[in-house]
Amino acid sequence: MKKTLRNISCFMMLAVALAGCSKSQLADKYNDPDKTTNPSIEKLFSGMMDNNRVRPQYWDIRTIAFVHTGVYSGVSTPVNDIKVYQGNLSYQGQRWNDYYVPNNFTNNQGDVNSGSGPMAEYRTIMRLYMETPIDSRLNVQVFTVAAKTLLLDQTSQMIDLFGDIPYTEAGSLDVSNTISNAAFQDQKALYDTIINGLKDCADYFAGTSLNTNAAASFSVQDFALHGSLDKWRRYANSLRLRLLMRTSFVDEATAKSAVQEMFATPLQYPLIDGNNVGDNYSPTNTDVMIMQPTVYTDNLSSAFNDLQTPMAAPDYMLNVAMAPANDPRIPLMFDKYGRIINNVFVPNKTYRAMPGDWGSSTQLDSLSYFSTYDSTTFRFNSKLPGIMMSAAEVNFLKAEAVERWGITGPGSLTAAQYYELGVRQAIAFMYYLYSTNSNKYEALNQPSTATVDAFMAQPTIAYTGTSQEKLEKIWVQKWLHFNILQATQAWSETRRTDYPKFPRVFVSTLAGFENAPTRFRYPLSETAYNTSYKDVQAKDTRDAKIFWDVPQP
Repeated sequence: MKKTLRNISCFMMLAVALAGCSKSQLADKYNDPDKTTNPSIEKLFSGMMDNNRVRPQYWDIRTIAFVHTGVYSGVSTPVNDIKVYQGNLSYQGQRWNDYYVPNNFTNNQGDVNSGSGPMAEYRTIMRLYMETPIDSRLNVQVFTVAAKTLLLDQTSQMIDLFGDIPYTEAGSLDVSNTISNAAFQDQKALYDTIINGLKDCADYFAGTSLNTNAAASFSVQDFALHGSLDKWRRYANSLRLRLLMRTSFVDEATAKSAVQEMFATPLQYPLIDGNNVGDNYSPTNTDVMIMQPTVYTDNLSSAFNDLQTPMAAPDYMLNVAMAPANDPRIPLMFDKYGRIINNVFVPNKTYRAMPGDWGSSTQLDSLSYFSTYDSTTFRFNSKLPGIMMSAAEVNFLKAEAVERWGITGPGSLTAAQYYELGVRQAIAFMYYLYSTNSNKYEALNQPSTATVDAFMAQPTIAYTGTSQEKLEKIWVQKWLHFNILQATQAWSETRRTDYPKFPRVFVSTLAGFENAPTRFRYPLSETAYNTSYKDVQAKDTRDAKIFWDVPQP
């Protein structure tokens, strides 16, 4: 991996200034930056948002979700061979590089490296902003704050994957014309910086009023939130809530105090929560997503087929969490699959996943006898959005906070009510994903309120039991909601909460790689060329834990 990250995120940042964001397939969404050799803040912002490490497309799903985060979190069925937990440093390095360096200059969405390089894009945006005459900055300031929100979101995910990362000094060439080896920053301190930064961003969106020029430009270039300051404010607040709860076992007092303040003043801290609407809430109106380009016609079938076993329904997800409760999402998420007998396809009789501890030979020989991820919703859907924040996740976060701390939630709802909202929204969201595909392999209706009512009364779903049992239900339902499309979030939450507790897990015989790791290793390009690596080398092990990954009290 001879990527020129020798001086981390420094001189490669010039690519941003020269090339803009280069996505002709988004020409119908915003003014194409390839049409000019003079990059603008507005176009760089759109390029930064145009991130195929967020959208569910072939490369990220195939190289990260299906062999790393999805396997480690149980939302994907791995190839259970001796190398199942070894990981691929090349793939992990490409994920690292795509945070620092823009690689989305291709119309081929299956190409290696497909991230927008949010760090590089943001550094160039801020350089251009500082070069903008003071009396013209009001026309573009909103882009800088929205870009910072995107950067903070992606930075938190990088910490969740790797731990300490270069941040403040990253991209120094484009900002200061100084080449340096960017120092790694302490992950806990950087998380605090992100949480505080998100509050600043939300406060800006709450207190600003755009002039006519800025409002018009922002609504065009912002192809995800369509220039809505209210939605950006909710997005920043919701990200902050996510990260506060993620740190809540390692620094409970700080997290509890901040969350309590958010809940006590909901008008000041509005959230992406679906406005307390359950079965009939509208993900397109409330949630934060990046849609696929209108000309995009590919899908995830190749990613699923490359390794074959990722097609298979995950064991715990289907057999333990969903089937016993007759979960109405099952036909939306899975196909029964089947075999060809006498040249006739014979579907399996029921939805069932293969045991998670079978070896690879047995797995591959038995695929046709078990359910797979759904063809309409997942495998052949070219319109699957990139999910940045959903109402269901936010309500599960609310439920956890209220259940653990006994605090009053926004709107004075109980933990049970937030939990039920989250489950109902998660079901509606899964139907929404199914409905984005115009080519239905099986015609399905949205689960009715009566069907969902019956589901909510099931013993494994109803909000009953001890406080720990209730928390387990919240965490498992949130994990199920993340599924393979948000495998990075699923892995973060399984490490933080230690749920679900998988009864059947394959144990490898490869020495040192018997079980799943707790973090990604730094890529070879970084260890070989960044002299600051020596400061974190001792912590660069597969079993070192991210700072928030601590035993529950």
